[in-house]
Amino acid sequence: MAVVAIPDFELSTAEARKVLPADYSKADAIFNAAHLGLLVRALETGNENWLRCALQDKIHQPYRQSLIKGYEGVQQAAVNAGACGMVISGAGPTLLALTDVANAVAVEKAMAAAWMEFGVKAEVRAIGLDTQGAQVSL
Repeated sequence: MAVVAIPDFELSTAEARKVLPADYSKADAIFNAAHLGLLVRALETGNENWLRCALQDKIHQPYRQSLIKGYEGVQQAAVNAGACGMVISGAGPTLLALTDVANAVAVEKAMAAAWMEFGVKAEVRAIGLDTQGAQVSL
């Protein structure tokens, strides 16, 4: 299950792009490609240990998290409440935590409370993941 946290501030995509390096090492590119494959398999199987590992990133999150007020606090709160991990949705500032159904409400509350500690109001809600994919109806 995903928990999305949409803060009451905006972050322009142009600003988020400016903090990214012009070039990446081969090691970082391989790291992210390998973790993408692991992410797909973790979501398919529900293996939470694989999911925790797969959510690591070296391409955009280390650079963009500094643009999101309270990022580290919200991430720690989500993980402490039972999330497998948290990522920046797109360029941000929306954050997305992945957790199991049993911890979804706790993760919602923890993320909202953590942002409030930084004076940020956020709309936080659990959403289901589509397991069917695209459907064609004739």
